[in-house]
Amino acid sequence: MIKKINWFDVFLAFVIAALFALVAFANNRNNARYIEQIDVKLLSSNNHFITQEMVKNAIVQTFPRDSKIINSELNLNSIENKLNKHPMIAKSEVFVDVDGKLHAQVTQKTAMARVINGTQSYYIDENGDKMPLSQQFSAHVPVVYGTLNPKNKAAFAKMLNQINEDAFLKTAITGIKINNDQSLIFTVRDYNYLIEFGHLKEIEKKFDNYKAFVHYSKNDTLIGHYKNVNLRFTEQVVCTK
Repeated sequence: MIKKINWFDVFLAFVIAALFALVAFANNRNNARYIEQIDVKLLSSNNHFITQEMVKNAIVQTFPRDSKIINSELNLNSIENKLNKHPMIAKSEVFVDVDGKLHAQVTQKTAMARVINGTQSYYIDENGDKMPLSQQFSAHVPVVYGTLNPKNKAAFAKMLNQINEDAFLKTAITGIKINNDQSLIFTVRDYNYLIEFGHLKEIEKKFDNYKAFVHYSKNDTLIGHYKNVNLRFTEQVVCTK
């Protein structure tokens, strides 16, 4: 008995085969396409440590040759690893669109403070790591003097982040001195007194105490005559003339 041909199944198989062929053709064509353009987007709006041109040059240096490169020769992971090792870049994402344009979305690091220690000068980023100075941009951040014990790195970074995230503290605190015993002394923008912050303990409570002190003292003419504001005792703020 002759089996009747199901022409619908034949047609469906033909369509599926044609789709696979089109996809393979499109992939092969895309892989053979030259990268004609590199588009760089800097996602950090407040930092300008690097430029789009600097990122483009870093990407081109990963290409296997100086001339044009085709998609099949691209190693996106290698490009991202190259960018992420840059001392000014926190993270990056690299991809190619259907038109063959290479996109790089880059988040820059955030400088929390600038350290001046002898002949050394560098930034500290949000993780407490060293970050070189930039010829492109100078961040307005507190200046740190002295040597930090490495075991205090995490706590110090946490404190710097709290300063950066608080509008009042970010404007008020201009300098941080690290004493030999790792206690801290702050300088402020609007007054001549020094703030004895003490060690990196109960950081949030000490900052709350200082903000409350300034709030209740702003109408007090004596605040301009203080030489020292002591925050070491978290239950009170002690001032001396």
